[in-house]
Amino acid sequence: MAGDANVVDRPSELETQPPPKAKKVSYLSLPHKGQLAILCLARMADPLAQTSIQSYMFYQLKFFDPSLSDAAISAQAGFLISAKTAAQVCSGMLWGRLADSEHGGRKLVLLIGLASCCVSYLGYGLARSFVAATIFQVLGGSLSSNVALTRCVVAELNPEKAYRARALLLLPLFANAGNLLGPLIGGLLSSNARDAPSQGRYPYLAPNLCVAAVYMIAALGVLFGLNETLESLQHSNEAGLHRTIRRIKSFFSKESTGNYEYAAVRDNDIEVADSPTSTTESSPAIPKPPKRKRKLPFRRIWTFNVVCTMLSHFVIAGHLGTFSSLWAIFLSTPVGDAESRQPPFVFNGGLGMLPRDVGFAMALLGAIGVLLQLVVYPLLQDRFGTIRIWRCALLVFPIVYILAPFPSLVASAPSQRGDTTSVLVWLATAGVIVLFIVGRTGVTPATTLLINDCTPHPSVRGTIHTTGTVVGNLARSFFPIGALAIFGQGLRIGVVGLGFWCLMALAILSYVASLWVTEGSNGLEINLDDEDDSEEE
Repeated sequence: MAGDANVVDRPSELETQPPPKAKKVSYLSLPHKGQLAILCLARMADPLAQTSIQSYMFYQLKFFDPSLSDAAISAQAGFLISAKTAAQVCSGMLWGRLADSEHGGRKLVLLIGLASCCVSYLGYGLARSFVAATIFQVLGGSLSSNVALTRCVVAELNPEKAYRARALLLLPLFANAGNLLGPLIGGLLSSNARDAPSQGRYPYLAPNLCVAAVYMIAALGVLFGLNETLESLQHSNEAGLHRTIRRIKSFFSKESTGNYEYAAVRDNDIEVADSPTSTTESSPAIPKPPKRKRKLPFRRIWTFNVVCTMLSHFVIAGHLGTFSSLWAIFLSTPVGDAESRQPPFVFNGGLGMLPRDVGFAMALLGAIGVLLQLVVYPLLQDRFGTIRIWRCALLVFPIVYILAPFPSLVASAPSQRGDTTSVLVWLATAGVIVLFIVGRTGVTPATTLLINDCTPHPSVRGTIHTTGTVVGNLARSFFPIGALAIFGQGLRIGVVGLGFWCLMALAILSYVASLWVTEGSNGLEINLDDEDDSEEE
């Protein structure tokens, strides 16, 4: 009995051991590094192409029609920027539903999007009129949903939360890398002549050839190196290339994939029937098609948190995308008249930079963003969490938009008139850029994580990510038109800051909308397996 008492009173070895520490997750510890590299390249391509165009857009529109005024160019720039995103709004949900369908899948939709963007930017570089440039932008936008699909596949390659959060942070990191390289490509490879006649026949073909090459490399990487992550298409042992080609053929020939899936199961059933444990005396086993996974009905996707997340994303994407476009036009707008200035509100003109100077100024956005995204944000995210960083960063943007037009005062000062790219002008410009990139570094990756985690069920993850892209593109197609039109009107009345100060109201609204958003459960909110009467699509 005494021995038994000693056994009871003595602590066990498990009780004395310290609790295991959570595994430290770093970028180097992420699985599927090769596929992540392909997806990061695909994610980098879109901002690289967009910022490349922004660095020379003012002069390109002047090349199309030298008689246009600065205000008219601002209005055309808003329309051209919105053309592609508007096309993505119209077709985005269709690509999302195809990506969630067994007749499409993630890989096929992503491949089509990258290939179509490659063709559209080749055509854009050869365009010699505003109408032709708009057509090629619409073509690329209507056939692509690259941003949504890269986020979706990255999340599905990393189902564990710790790995998923760090892997999804790679996407805005490479988006910032695109924001760094794109302006340099556009500014250095395009014509830097101020007058249209001296620019040659295709002065903007070279940067678009470079952009098209990036899309082509990403498309080849997806075709040969990316695995399908849609669960209903993962059962096949057929090579990825052959499966993708087969699905492309069936997509255009309207063939059903049911026989293809049935054959894959039949082979497995034959192997089981030939095994020693099978009962060969009984009647031959009849192959059965695999049980279809239940899908969340479309009407049940829109939970309260999904709606709040998308609404907040709409306002945030609107003012972020609009500022980048407005800032590029502002940098290229000629310097205002010093005699007509009446600070703090009445002053006119931009900074009068050439495309190469605009490229370096826009590249500064990406350079600072890469540094902060790589070093600072992961530490803050691990310590404070996604929601707190997100809301604090949203408070930075009203300050940015108040200060954004004031570098024009520095450029139009009498001491700066002969040298608009002097040290003081660059310092004023860099100050605005640093503040903006600090806010964007806290908002962009957090928004990506929140959109992914608000997914109510894994079967609609592609739809959720595509919805996020459609909502963002809807904002980026609507707000730039209005903001650049207001900016042009501000140029007419001598108040160049009018467009930026309207963005300040959107920035305040985005913070208010963020107060209703909560961090989701990454597809665990609804369990269809526990529902007997759930619907199937």
